[in-house]
Amino acid sequence: MLPLLLAATLATAPVPAPPAAAGPQIYARADAGAPLTGLAVVVSAGTAREGAGQNGLAALTAETLLMGRIDGVSLNDRVEAAGGAIDFVVTPSVVRFDIELLPSAVPAVAAALAHAFAAPDTSAATVAAARAALGSRIEDDARNPIAVGLEMLRGSYYAGTAGAPSLGTRASLVNLGPDDVAGFFAAHYRRATAFAGAVGSFDGAANDAVAAALAALPAGSEPDATLVTNPFGDQPKHVVAQRDIGVPFALVGFAAPAMTDADFAPMLVLRALLDDVASRPSSTTLEPFERGINVIYDYDVKPATFTVAINGSRIDPSAGLTVLEAVVKTATVKLNADVISRYKATALGDWALEAQTLTDRAWQIGAAVNEGGTPDLAHGVATAIGAVTPADVQRCVSTYLQRYTVALVLPRTRQ
Repeated sequence: MLPLLLAATLATAPVPAPPAAAGPQIYARADAGAPLTGLAVVVSAGTAREGAGQNGLAALTAETLLMGRIDGVSLNDRVEAAGGAIDFVVTPSVVRFDIELLPSAVPAVAAALAHAFAAPDTSAATVAAARAALGSRIEDDARNPIAVGLEMLRGSYYAGTAGAPSLGTRASLVNLGPDDVAGFFAAHYRRATAFAGAVGSFDGAANDAVAAALAALPAGSEPDATLVTNPFGDQPKHVVAQRDIGVPFALVGFAAPAMTDADFAPMLVLRALLDDVASRPSSTTLEPFERGINVIYDYDVKPATFTVAINGSRIDPSAGLTVLEAVVKTATVKLNADVISRYKATALGDWALEAQTLTDRAWQIGAAVNEGGTPDLAHGVATAIGAVTPADVQRCVSTYLQRYTVALVLPRTRQ
């Protein structure tokens, strides 16, 4: 099954991106066997673009676009009526809109997106509805200890607003209104720095439609968002939060190589090794919160992060930290070719599974481009994993896993 999955992932043929002078940038990878089309529309409007007192504005602007009315019907409803789905993700550097739909629906959905970009509905009613929708998402994340811990670690690692909560907080959203959304859109949704990744059935007509949507953005560009990080101390920093959860979680956050860095493939192998440290037998795939140890590698941001989450219901957090420390120390000196060969195979499988959906594959293209790499970078990762040596993995351990921050997410004390 796994070789077939890898073959299917690697067999699609690239479509060259148009030169910069040709207009909006679209990086497409045709897949004739895909029944759908996946799009990742990317704008340089992540949390790093927020100003003081504007936390949540990046997410509120994206949500407002989805809820904005086009002839009385929201963009989100138009996409769903066409049999598709649209959502957004906020990172420190960008906001991306993930769209999956039937190939025949691409022109109509792209036209609706063009309308939203050309004349965004930032009315008070729409912004209020977007604020309420974000509030529900924030509450959901607050009940997810891994999501809470990741936000805590980002806030510790990235300096300035880049480390602010991705969706904001209910308190911060209260102070943001239509003028803020309109101003953020005008400042950061710029045509020259936006682009799209596309995977699946994607012909010339679809390309022209998506290009027209990008062309509807306000003209101009802005410098790339430079993410500054806070240095790790000689002793681990501890950050603590309490939430309405049943068991404690400990998350250990490290710096890591991004997708375009030379150490990316060795770090994927190291992830496979650490992910196996506390695995337990199961007849089904366990959700992240059910595993003893879960490894999260956010390589689509540069500088990237690498997190080991320890589930207090499966492993005592203190014992888990001790095990992790022992594994890290051992990995610096005692990794042989047989061990690395095993985890290289696991890393290959994990990499293939990360690109099962068309939108995931579209974002792999987008993430590489956003980090300054080539659109086809993801398709060379399997080869790079195959070339990883024990020395490469040991170098990653020594370079990235010696200093870290610990986030503790504890059950809230109840009377």
